[in-house]
Amino acid sequence: MDGSTLGRDIRLLQRAPILAACRDGPVERSTIADRAGSSRTTVYRATTELEAEGLLEKRAGGYALTNFGTTMLERLAHFQDELDGARHVKALLDRIDAPELRDNVGLFTDATVIEARPDAPYAIEQRLVSLVGAHTGEWFGFTRTFGSPAVVEAVSRAVLDGANAEWVFTSDAIAGLREQHSEAQAEMRALDRTATYVVERLPFDFAALGGTLALIATDSTTGVHAAMAITDNPAAVVWARELFETHRDRAERVA
Repeated sequence: MDGSTLGRDIRLLQRAPILAACRDGPVERSTIADRAGSSRTTVYRATTELEAEGLLEKRAGGYALTNFGTTMLERLAHFQDELDGARHVKALLDRIDAPELRDNVGLFTDATVIEARPDAPYAIEQRLVSLVGAHTGEWFGFTRTFGSPAVVEAVSRAVLDGANAEWVFTSDAIAGLREQHSEAQAEMRALDRTATYVVERLPFDFAALGGTLALIATDSTTGVHAAMAITDNPAAVVWARELFETHRDRAERVA
């Protein structure tokens, strides 16, 4: 990307409010100024430039987006979502090195992000226990660390009470579960409502509980939960389902 291209794209980003103001055009320049929060001088200059670039067209009653303009505005909105999402889940990106997350941060723009802090070291575990207790029905997810005793107990109780769960573990996580929570694991495996799979590697931990997705980042040194993003965005849940099925289909089911 050369300097002239970068400069052009920066100007386009700056003009995004002008384009958005014309979404349901045709719109007069005075209305564009009010909607975009810009001066009339700025709007006059911007609409002239955007018309010359083929993004706007003058019609009876004012300016309207061209098909090219509509497409570019949609791309700008997507780009803004990606930037906002990346900033919002920085605490997870600091700990998760996975293209699966980097390429989809826009799904987490409105997520609730929780970090474990010295004054609240169990905040994530407590929230997970709360989520598990609040959501029964269909569950699926990834586990690289088998979790705290409180989380395992909450999951075991919910499954015994009727939740249906499909889960992919790493081999290390399933070994830890068997070693430290063998009774709970045996109880859950005995039910026909659960299915457990094992692979060598997973990109991160997550739990999809009904329509809620909790994406979890662990500390690389201690293995404890360090940050979590929680969202009810249906598109995020669909993304998680597709990712889950990709790894489940190459995994070995635990007998």
